[in-house]
Order: sequence, then structure tokens, then C-alpha cells
Amino acid sequence: MRLILLFALSLSLSSLLTADENLRDWTNTDGKTISAELIGVEGDNATLKMANGRRYEISLATLSEADRAYAATWQSRQESIAKVDSMGLKLGLPTDVIVESPFNEDTPRTRKADLAGWQAGIGEWRIEEGALIGDEVAEDNHASSLTHRMETENLIITAQIQLGTAEQIAFACRDTVPPNLHLARLYVTQDKLWIQHMTGIAKTTKAEKLVTKEVDLDPDTWYDVTIEIIGDHYRATVGDEEIEATHPRFADAKGIVALVNKGQGAKYRNVSLWQAKAVE
Repeated sequence: MRLILLFALSLSLSSLLTADENLRDWTNTDGKTISAELIGVEGDNATLKMANGRRYEISLATLSEADRAYAATWQSRQESIAKVDSMGLKLGLPTDVIVESPFNEDTPRTRKADLAGWQAGIGEWRIEEGALIGDEVAEDNHASSLTHRMETENLIITAQIQLGTAEQIAFACRDTVPPNLHLARLYVTQDKLWIQHMTGIAKTTKAEKLVTKEVDLDPDTWYDVTIEIIGDHYRATVGDEEIEATHPRFADAKGIVALVNKGQGAKYRNVSLWQAKAVE
């Protein structure tokens, strides 16, 4: 009986400590302060839970600027957690967002310049009607490429793609050591997916195709893409199709991600890059 009572007391204290960890002081525009846990944000309102369990729905407009900022950050974190849960990950777990790019604000045609936090390096890029479009330009004699710089050991990429009239789409990674040599690449065409190990850069580039899978993709359909590069393992899903490969080179730190299109008309939406850790 004594052990049962001690165990029950331990659980009770644990619950209280957990609850206290989530409590914070909230101040309204009149300067009044309460201690509560934020448990929901919907529209212009937030739901707060007091230590005694009572819940109150309040207007965000009545809170201090700092509290409104906290609520916005909390809501963004909850949305990220929900997104992670829907990814169908097997190798890694996201730890920090590197960049989230919805590509939903129209831009003019861009060459060799910043575009929504990415760098248009080769080809012509624009955002139009809620999608990023990258077109190959004949004079470049190279597929179009839009890059984002970062530094991470393990990487998760999520995106939505539509092939359109383009010949192929690729997601490329390069390492962190200048001049940032090629590391790995996923190719997507209407009838094939494949993963390549790559070395070198520019004219010194060499590629080794590790695995190929035949598919049947509709060029006018939007497909969800998830790529996990965790240690020496590379796994990708495009719609319901899955492909994976291993290579020691994949474990090297990643310094650049590139969106690469051959031809014209390929589109992207909701591209996110995440730092990640291996699933234990």
C-alpha cells in the first residue's frame, strides 16, 4: 500500500511539474498579468489554460506585442509538427527548419539574382499563379538551376512538383567545401526515378547512377516529394513511389541544395529544407 501511495504521489508531482513547465505570464494591453499555458490559436483568438484547469478564449488583439509574437511562433511550431507527422519519414526526424518557401507571391522573370530567398543561377525563373517555374535557356547550354545555401549534416527536403512540359526535374545537393562539389541528386521524369552519386563540379562532374525505378507520372499532376539524406542513406518518395540508395558520399555535410529543370514548364510549390537527425 505504501508503494502504491508513493507511486501515485510521484505521478501527481510529475503532472504538476509538466504543467508548470508550460505556464508563462501573459500580459494584456491594460497591464494585467496571468499565468497560463497556451493550448490553441484559431483565427484572431488564443485559448489559455490556467494551472487549475480552467480555459479561457481571449482575443490576440488584447495581448501585449511580445505575447502576440509568442503566440504566432507557437502556432508556426504546431503547424511544423503537423507537417512532420504527415511526411511519412523512415530514416530521419526534422530538428530545425532551414527554409520554408511557399512560392506564392508573383515575381518577374529572373536571371542570376535573388528570388524569394533562393539564388537564380542558371536559366530563367519566376513565381506565377502560386508556383515557382524554372525554364532552361538555350544560350546557357545547361539545365536551369535555383540554389539555396545552408550547412547541415543530415537533410530532409519536402516539396510539391509538377513536370509540365519539362523533360525532367532534379533535386541536387552539393557539399560544404569550396567550390562546393556535387554530392547527390534525385531525378524525376514521367517514366523514371533515379538516384545518383556525384563528384566534381562543372566540366569535372562525374555521376554514378545507383538505382532506377520505372514509374508512370502524369505531367499535369502535382506530386508530393520527400527526400531524406541521413548518414550514407538516401531515400525519396514522389507521390506513391519510393526509391532509396546508399553511398559513403551521402554522409558528407550538405552546403547547397539546387532545384534543377531540364526543358521548360516544371513547377514547384511549398519547398522546405530541414536539418534532421537519424531515427533511433
